[in-house]
Amino acid sequence: MGQKHKELSVCYNDKIVTYRFGPASAPELVLTETVATIDFLPWPGAGRSVWEEVRFHTGNHTYAVFAGFDRLYGDDADTDQQNRFFGGVTVMRAGETLANLTCHPETTHAPWSGLFDAKTAAGLRWDREAQIWRPTQ
Repeated sequence: MGQKHKELSVCYNDKIVTYRFGPASAPELVLTETVATIDFLPWPGAGRSVWEEVRFHTGNHTYAVFAGFDRLYGDDADTDQQNRFFGGVTVMRAGETLANLTCHPETTHAPWSGLFDAKTAAGLRWDREAQIWRPTQ
């Protein structure tokens, strides 16, 4: 029997961030957190790849979803354009990795750059040195 197609998506608006995993018509797992409380790690601004990560926590499980793209990707016609993007999820329980799932590059979209603005609008600022979000003062 064939394996059912599963999707992973992270969507957000100015108030909430939602994680969905499983078949599109009936996700196996849906997690929702507020923009203010979501564990969001923005791109640090250096390196070959632009990437971001959001972490959803439920009980002692963490779902760390990452997505990005190779910013030094050339325009060479012989290069596979689909390999420019990458993404996936690491599933952890009590800090121990249970699974590393990788998304197909052709289905992966660029990071959630607007989430930085949404967190800022929610009254938070990114402390680059400490790598945490702090209340704006």
